[in-house]
Amino acid sequence: MSDDAIHVLRKQPEAVFSLLGNELRIEILRALSESRDEPQTFSELRARVEERDSGKFNYHLGKLEGTFVRRTEDGYELTIAGHQVVGALIAGTYTADAEIPTVETTDRCPLCDESVLTVTYEGEHVEIECQHCEEFVSTFWFPSGTLDQYEPEELPEIFDRWMYTLFQQTTAGFCVNCAGRLTGELEPDREPPAISWTCDLCGDKSRASASMPLLFHPATQGFFFEHGIDVSSTPTWRVLTPQTLTYEADETGATVTVTIDGDELVGHIDETGRVSSVEW
Repeated sequence: MSDDAIHVLRKQPEAVFSLLGNELRIEILRALSESRDEPQTFSELRARVEERDSGKFNYHLGKLEGTFVRRTEDGYELTIAGHQVVGALIAGTYTADAEIPTVETTDRCPLCDESVLTVTYEGEHVEIECQHCEEFVSTFWFPSGTLDQYEPEELPEIFDRWMYTLFQQTTAGFCVNCAGRLTGELEPDREPPAISWTCDLCGDKSRASASMPLLFHPATQGFFFEHGIDVSSTPTWRVLTPQTLTYEADETGATVTVTIDGDELVGHIDETGRVSSVEW
């Protein structure tokens, strides 16, 4: 390894998570989060959490410092890890669980056109499916602690927009679990051809049709917009449909053709799942 290589110091996860096993420490993190981008002095922060014992407060704040809290010239603020922990607590990642009744969308299945798509939520995962043909299935995670912000009829759109953002990050090469680098692999023998991604850091995996990376290319978005479709607000199942897509794929790459009103857009996907070119 060269002297110019990037070195990352990693702490033992057991030691890091043990720092959160105290109610006062959680209150400190919440107080810093609520202060937004304004660093808090020792006194200001102690007043926020209403801890009268200065020594006790100093001890627990010191335990958080360096991992979840950073001390600057202006006061104390959250580190990125601190922000993520508070965000996870608010989102219910560690503390909430939820189930919702099955919700019907207003759209028929793009594969069989025999039934409307339905949405279920269980075990922190969304499933959008056609209960008639059972061929259309889309599954992904969604933080349960945020569900009560929405009315049931809003959920199909909310879940789809969340899935859109997940795959936007994935096709850009970042793991949605840890932000690690992804390795993509074209799977030409699947029907339709697909791309699987594996995180080089945490091992998390995801898969989508070979048309998915094309959706985020500016030329593709322009093509759809020219035909009256805004991909940033239209449910994905209305955009990438079997009626508009054709595939040719082998181990070297895939060609995806989108046809709307007789006009064609042709996108080329390489063997790693990246868009190599788009023409229309």
